[in-house]
Amino acid sequence: MGSFAEPYGSPRGKVQVADPVPSLGPNVRITPQARYYAVGELCRRAGITREFVRTWKVSITSEKTICEISNGTQKFITFPHATANILNALAPGRLSFANIPLAESISNEGGSHISHCVVPFVASEIEEGKRLFHLADRDHLECAVDLPLSILLTLSRWEERLDSLRDGHGRFQAKNSVTCTGEFLDRPIVDEYGLALEQAMEFLFPSWKKISRKLRIKVSHDVDHVGIPFRWKTALRHTVRSRTIHNSFRDVFSRVSAVEPTELKSVRSIAIATKRHGLKSTVYWKAAPAGPNDSGYDPRHDKVRQVVGWLDEIGAESGVHPGYNTYRSPEKLRREIAILRDTLGNRPLGGRQHYLRWSPDSWIDWENCGLAYDSSVGFAEQIGFKAGTCIPYQPWLFPLNRQADLIEIPLLVMDRTLLAYMNLSKEQSIHAVKHIVDRCRTVGGVFTILWHNDAFLNPFYRDVYLSLLGTMSGTANYDWQAEPTPLFT
Repeated sequence: MGSFAEPYGSPRGKVQVADPVPSLGPNVRITPQARYYAVGELCRRAGITREFVRTWKVSITSEKTICEISNGTQKFITFPHATANILNALAPGRLSFANIPLAESISNEGGSHISHCVVPFVASEIEEGKRLFHLADRDHLECAVDLPLSILLTLSRWEERLDSLRDGHGRFQAKNSVTCTGEFLDRPIVDEYGLALEQAMEFLFPSWKKISRKLRIKVSHDVDHVGIPFRWKTALRHTVRSRTIHNSFRDVFSRVSAVEPTELKSVRSIAIATKRHGLKSTVYWKAAPAGPNDSGYDPRHDKVRQVVGWLDEIGAESGVHPGYNTYRSPEKLRREIAILRDTLGNRPLGGRQHYLRWSPDSWIDWENCGLAYDSSVGFAEQIGFKAGTCIPYQPWLFPLNRQADLIEIPLLVMDRTLLAYMNLSKEQSIHAVKHIVDRCRTVGGVFTILWHNDAFLNPFYRDVYLSLLGTMSGTANYDWQAEPTPLFT
């Protein structure tokens, strides 16, 4: 399904199962399989190939995870497991984090500098001054904390399974996240662990060669409105926003002619603007019935189909944008996906939940619909790395004790987050986005941005978007179907 649907593989060594397996709430068991998954994600981010990892002998006891590496000589990497005190504090939601120094600072060509890693959930008992990785001897590398557990909980969005206040749309809020408590939402902490392990592997294997990391961009557009069916209120709003009556006349004429409504035409406009900068648009379409939070357009309308066909011709991607009420409603989700497949055809599809109404169980619902990827994991009110990563990954499904058969492409920046929720100016928005892009560049990740097609009609939003395109111009596009594993070249 995805470009790296095959996991890193099962441990080759003997796995001793802790009895009982630790639990952090209903359907959240920290199994040996889950720990091995986390080790694989760490290795992937360090540029360690799947083939190499599969030769490792991995033993998981109740106290530690031991990776035995036979590569000419016997080498070991060990990760201590979180103590009972840490687990007992985590279960009811008492979250902690720690800043742990690296053996040496890590710098890249862009000037980014990392002297320490931020480790949430498991580091409350870390010894002061202890480094994240250190050599116990020349053949034995030790980690200071239960890094696999931290990775597992971060990538799986475990904290969203805890009881906490939601906003008016039922969304987990940034202010309730450990990423905001610890002020590290602007850092891809899990990807930085990969940099730390890469550095440590150089000590363990002096001949180890660093990998080349490359930034990629994924530009996406949620099509919430297309101007069909016609509404006078919408037509008048276009006159107010654009300060010209031209768009309103277009909407009126579109009722009785082949002219495309202003909002549907804006899909073409934003895709063309994106393409001029060497970037490829991904457009997510809706099939939700009309409601307070859904415009209710039919993606099977001839005018919509024509735009979908045109997007195919220019090399853009089309995907799905399930409506407001599909959140926690698998049956409604299935119905909308079936309608969208009628328009989009028999192609692998990914997309994003409307209003970013999402929970970890949404991955299961999307997988059951045969969708290839999701890109909903981002906060509405703050930009940054909600899941601690900008490297697409297959999430761990705690209820099913396995890796998902779909990819998560984390969302890092949304137009309304910058300009409405955070109320930033144009200059502040560009500065904030450049900071996130630089973080992605350091770890060789994917910068994913959402700009709505109807926002492109607003002169201020359009100006900010075009300026941002200028800063991203010439960067490689992320192709989730073609990119191999590992993600580095």
